[in-house]
Amino acid sequence: MKLDKKLKQLPLVKTKPTSLDHLFGEQDLQTMWVADSDFQIAAPIQQALMERITDAGFGYEYKPASLFEAQRAWYKKHYGVNLVHEELLYSPSIPTTLTFVMEELTAPGDGIIIQPPVWNDFRNIIRRTKRKVEKNVLRLAASRYEIDFEDLEEKASAPANKALIICNPHNPVGRVWTRAELSRIVDICRRHDLLLISDEIHKDVVLFGHSFTSMLHYANKWDKLVICTSEAKSFNLPGILDSLAIIPNESLRKTIVDTLKKYHLGRTNALSRVALETAYRQGEAWLLELRKIIEDNVLIIEEELHHARSPIKLIKPEGTFQVWLDFRAIFSDTKIMFKQVTQNSKVALNAGHWYGREGALFMRMNIATTGEQVRQGIRKVIGAVG
Repeated sequence: MKLDKKLKQLPLVKTKPTSLDHLFGEQDLQTMWVADSDFQIAAPIQQALMERITDAGFGYEYKPASLFEAQRAWYKKHYGVNLVHEELLYSPSIPTTLTFVMEELTAPGDGIIIQPPVWNDFRNIIRRTKRKVEKNVLRLAASRYEIDFEDLEEKASAPANKALIICNPHNPVGRVWTRAELSRIVDICRRHDLLLISDEIHKDVVLFGHSFTSMLHYANKWDKLVICTSEAKSFNLPGILDSLAIIPNESLRKTIVDTLKKYHLGRTNALSRVALETAYRQGEAWLLELRKIIEDNVLIIEEELHHARSPIKLIKPEGTFQVWLDFRAIFSDTKIMFKQVTQNSKVALNAGHWYGREGALFMRMNIATTGEQVRQGIRKVIGAVG
């Protein structure tokens, strides 16, 4: 897989000087924090985009039937679900969708359950929309995170709590929830009339024989359901691609459709349309290669930690291209950990407490890059803590 030759030229968030200064205190860092990839997009997607641009204008476009046909075939083959065209809504981003869902399907003051440590935008969106964060904290047992179902049942039964947001595969801890776990979640939501929101953006990066199951499989049991997803992570297209909301319930869907129309969102971006359809039709080989690289990179980290006899522990991911590193055997203060690791290693990693206090003394490393870069980065981090 070819490395992006323009990484140092493009105005990427992960190398934005002001962001590095603000978050890490310096700019000259090996950046392994933003959840995108260092690789060129698949050659067929590059070619399709060039063909669309060459000798052409950019008039208003619609989404042709061929896009949905490719999409439906992909979802059937890879996730075993039958997409219904009317249930699909396009949104600029998953945070956009989550904001609309909060504002239109819940009320100010409502409790929204999340499962920290988890993607920090869940918490931010809940607070910005004047809802209340309720935590169903994940439990770490034998180097693997589990759902505390007893606590989830208790939180779900509280009348003030109206929705649950799950992340599958989970960012940052790397769990891919099993069918048994998802079925229990659905049963709890149905029993307590909770809106269930499933962020499935990392669904295509599933590792080491694990299997992803979409919440769409349970729509016949509980359709008070919103799926938030995108192929942006899968094919390294976050700078060009829209996100998708899949809402089986007609009443809920109409509410969100009306909001999208209100703000004139959901129009077709010509390049996004081409990239997405080409990814569905010709991107599978590239994706399989990416997965293999990620698996190899996880093994590199395991090897380096073992060889160095490092007290840093790896929470081995079942999915996503991030790894969750445990520094609890070394530090007792998360701010000291972050400062020492950053300053001594010159590697930009996400501080675990950014994902909630439950992530304190952990750090997240993005490994969607070459094995050489991963080996270099983890060696620097190991050396930073002695």
